[in-house]
Formats: sequence, structure tokens, C-alpha cells
Amino acid sequence: MHTPQFPAWIGHFLPVLLFLLLPARATTQFAAPPASQAASVAVTVGYTDMTVSYHRPSVRNRLIFGHLIPYDEVWRAGANENSLLHFSTPVTIAEYPIGAGTYSLYVIPRQDGNWTWILNSKTDRWGAQGYTAADDVLRVETSAERLDQRTETLEYRWMNVGHGGAELVLEWEWYRVRLPVAVDTDARVAREAASHLSPAQDPNDYYEAARYYLETGNLPEAKRWIDRWAAATGPQFGRTRRQALIEREIGNDSLAFELLRTSLALARDAGNDHYVRMNEHTLREWTRRPVDFSPDSLLARSIAYHDPGGNWGKLAYTLTLAESRPGDDTRLTEFTLSPVASYFSIEQQSGGERFTLGLTGNDFRYTYLGQSALPDSLRRARHLTRERTQVLRDYYGYLWGLPMKLTDPGTLLQPQVHRVWYDGRELLELEVRYTPEAGGDVWFFLFDPETFALSGYRFYHAAEGPGTGEYILLEDETEVAGLRLPAVRHWYQTAENRYLGTDRVVGGGVPPRR
Repeated sequence: MHTPQFPAWIGHFLPVLLFLLLPARATTQFAAPPASQAASVAVTVGYTDMTVSYHRPSVRNRLIFGHLIPYDEVWRAGANENSLLHFSTPVTIAEYPIGAGTYSLYVIPRQDGNWTWILNSKTDRWGAQGYTAADDVLRVETSAERLDQRTETLEYRWMNVGHGGAELVLEWEWYRVRLPVAVDTDARVAREAASHLSPAQDPNDYYEAARYYLETGNLPEAKRWIDRWAAATGPQFGRTRRQALIEREIGNDSLAFELLRTSLALARDAGNDHYVRMNEHTLREWTRRPVDFSPDSLLARSIAYHDPGGNWGKLAYTLTLAESRPGDDTRLTEFTLSPVASYFSIEQQSGGERFTLGLTGNDFRYTYLGQSALPDSLRRARHLTRERTQVLRDYYGYLWGLPMKLTDPGTLLQPQVHRVWYDGRELLELEVRYTPEAGGDVWFFLFDPETFALSGYRFYHAAEGPGTGEYILLEDETEVAGLRLPAVRHWYQTAENRYLGTDRVVGGGVPPRR
């Protein structure tokens, strides 16, 4: 048998080759995740970068302050090695100047009274081991807040961030403590402006200076820089809006309105719905002023306009609607409502589907494609239920019964009527809320100041807050059973100004006696 012959130099490198070919686990050690994970939270305040780096211990069913961490003793404000606080430029804490750099962070918790924050110059310690007060750069006391809910894992956050400062907030177990940090951004902005804006290479730099001074409340400087921007370039919807805000703050209302309307027109031309919505909202708020008109009187005049014969609640009426939604077939809806007889029926047809629902007192009825004997599974799948019928009755009865429905029990007319700018004209606005039993939405109804006709309305869910919900614009009128009703309703989502659909009255009248 032939034995292969290797060059002699192979023998010198064979041990190394064998070592490199060994499995990796022969040279590594097992490492489990640490009990307290590392974390870092950064923020930029003005021109200053601020970062806190720390490890995050958890409560794990232990008593922390006053037990695991004694009161009145220096604590490392985290776990493992030092918690570190870094500033890229000089800052001020409690009126004490602190140089740019990195500091170790400690806290002294107390059962009663303020807690103490400590910034220390030594940053290579393990926790509080080796800590000496001689290396302290700053000690400052702040109050401790008791939390409503326990924070399981220690957390730092930067809060209340503005151009001039921020708060470093520590939360753990049942406590929150804050460390306010200030920076002199104004002085830096002034230096930058003197250096780069005499003159500016880009006129929009003037605008940026004006924006900053408006945000910080320095109106003379904001006015000075926005005027230089306006003199150097033409209007633009975003920047012209800011110019309007500055003039409004100074008190130049006439010019402010002119500029805001210019911004609105430019935004519409550009198809920027966000700025259209913001400008319309601002115009509404700027023109929103109280008027000497009681809500009861306004509502009475509007009802007299829409129901001059007092027929609401006495006569039944039928409406036929064409309801269009983006991307869907137009739905044909016909409903009959008789409040006095507790009667409601509805028929809807769309895309080959057709159903009817009805309530007379406690009697409930339905059909689907002309059939009333349906398996329960099909009936439930098509939502042919008493509950849905009641929802549809309340929905159509409310919307097409306005403004008369605002006299229902549980309706709370708010005491002040306002004149507002809405949909390109001035209208009277009535805010309406409801008792908890009647509903949780907040409504704003808009009326023509001359005829008191209902011109539109908007609403939001109280739990979600202003800026949510929908708004509805009304167009033209039709007469049904002696009632003056809007012929067209256009629906929009408030948050995105998104078009939701249109409902048109295509027929209606007094139904034949049953």
C-alpha cells in the first residue's frame, strides 16, 4: 500500500490547523442574558445631545425603596456599573453650570422629603462601590412623586422637551423623580443668525429663524425674520401660515386673516389636505367668538325653519336615499319612521343583496331576498336581528330628524353660542353633549345666521378627543311630509379630511295608512 508523503513544513503547522478545526464551543463560554438589561435613551435639546445610559433592574416581587434600597443612602440609580449621563455642550441644572462631558449618576431616596440627585466625575465604578462625595460635581434635591401604578422595570425617559431644556425622569416601583436640565439655546441661535443670516444664502433660513422665535415666544424677533423672508421670496402655504400666526400673535388681525386665507388658497391649489384642514380649523378658531344668543332660542328658530307645521313626532314619513361610498356600489335605502306609533321599517338594496327589517312596538320582522323563513345561521350572518334594527332606527331617525331631535331627553345644550368660520362662511355654532345614558359623543351643530337652517355638523367621541370623529356638510333642501330636510349630506373623516361618502334624498313623503 502506498503511503502519501507530505512536505516537511506541514509538520510545523499541523498543530495549528488541528486547533483551528476544533468545534467553536471548545473555545467559548456560555453567556445568559443579564438580569438587568442595558439601555440608553438620547434626546437633542436645541443644539445639545443628552444621553442617559444605564441597566434596568426589575421589582420581581420585592420591596424596593426602604428595603432592598435603603432610604438615606447613595444608590447607583440603576444596576451593575455606573449609570451615566452625557451632555455634548454645557448645561445648567438647578441654576448650577455643568460642563460638557459624561458623569456618573446617583440618587439618595428618602422616605419623607425630597430625593437627592448626584452627578459625580468618576464614571468607572461598579454601582456605588468606591463612591466618594469628594468627586461630586453636583447635588440637587427634587420632589418624589407617588405613582398610581407600579413600574416593574426601572426606566429613564426624557420628558417636557423644548428648545430650552428637558426633564430626565426616573420611574421605578412606586416612585417618579425628575431632574430638570436647561440649555441656553437662545444665545446659540443669536450667534448662528448673526453669522449666517447677514444676508442668508437661502431665504428660507430667515423663515427658520422666525419659526424658532415664534415657538419660544420672542415675537419681535419672529416678526423681524419673517418680514425678511417675505421680502425675499413669494408666498408658500406652509410658511405663509406661519407668517399669519406671527401677525396674529402681535395683534395685526387684519393682516393675519389675509395671510391665512392666502395660505388656505395655496394649500388647496397644491392639493395639500393637511394644510387645508389646519387652516380651516385655525380660521374657525380665530373667528369663533361668543354671540348674545341663547342656545334654546337658536334651536327653537332652527326647528321653526325645518318643521314649520310642527309635524315632527306627529306624522310618519318615508325617505328614499341613494347612499354612495368610495369603491362600493350605491346603496338604495328606503325607511319609514313614525315616532308616535313606535313604527320603523327599512329596506336596503346593494350589489344584488336586498333585505327588510321592521319594528312595531315589540314586534320584530325581517326578510332577505324576499324570504322570511331563514336558517338562524344565515339570519345571523346577514345581521337580520332586532338589535341591528334598533340601531338603524336610531341612526336614521337621529340624522334625518335634526334639528328636532335636539329636544330629546338626555340632550345637554351648552350655554354659549359662537359665531365661527366654517366651510368658507360664517355660521352659528351650538355645542351639544349628552348624559351618559344617552351617549358619549360631543357634537357641534352649525346654523345659517340669517335663516337658522342647519348647515352642517361635526362630532367626536369623548374618549378619543377633539380632532377625531367626522364632519358632515349639508347641501340643498327637499320637503318631505312638511319637513325641510337637507337634500344631500357629504361625510368626511376629521383626522385626515378623508371623504367617506354622500347620501342623497331621491324620494319621500307621507306613507299610506297601514
